[in-house]
Amino acid sequence: MAPTNINKLGHRIGARGGRTRASILSATRRLLDSRHLGEIRVADVAAEAGLSPSNFYTYFKTVEEPVLALCEDCATDFQVLARHLDGDWSGEQAFNAARAYVVDVLAFWHEHGPVLRIEHMLADKGEAGFIESRVKRLRRVHLAFERRIAQAHATGYHAKGLDPRLTSYQVANLVEAMADGFELLKRGDTPPDAIIDTTGHIVVKIVTGR
Repeated sequence: MAPTNINKLGHRIGARGGRTRASILSATRRLLDSRHLGEIRVADVAAEAGLSPSNFYTYFKTVEEPVLALCEDCATDFQVLARHLDGDWSGEQAFNAARAYVVDVLAFWHEHGPVLRIEHMLADKGEAGFIESRVKRLRRVHLAFERRIAQAHATGYHAKGLDPRLTSYQVANLVEAMADGFELLKRGDTPPDAIIDTTGHIVVKIVTGR
């Protein structure tokens, strides 16, 4: 994707252009709440933003481009969640930290789920921009989990064949999958706190080996 401060005509985006671009992103986000990506046309986004299609094409070529921009915004906001993995994980503090991480991931998915599901889908299909966005979003979390797991592995809490790097991906994906499917999990008459607590305990077990 082109730099966000340059439009498709090669001109620097000023304050007015920034507001127009932001309107397109907001309109795209609203449409994703009620439609699948394949059902959204450029004309739909432009109309939702109160613009003409030509205004849209000044900033983006396809509907996927503002969606990718939304994913990149999510990537920046998500990385701060790694703070839960950098604190005290001794004794019972491990569960408290893991649960806090699970709660924040769940809240993040509640707010950004439609965008994150597209990120997952297109990354899995090999779309380079969405792969990069997903990797960037989870990088700090992966590294924080890997450090924790490597420490436990070095002290004998994990099986010798366990790879801390690969395990960090699995535990991060596990929490993401819980957040993505949270409403479905609740349909089984499972209390929300039970879902959160169970996920927190699983994270502690995988990360610390205890």
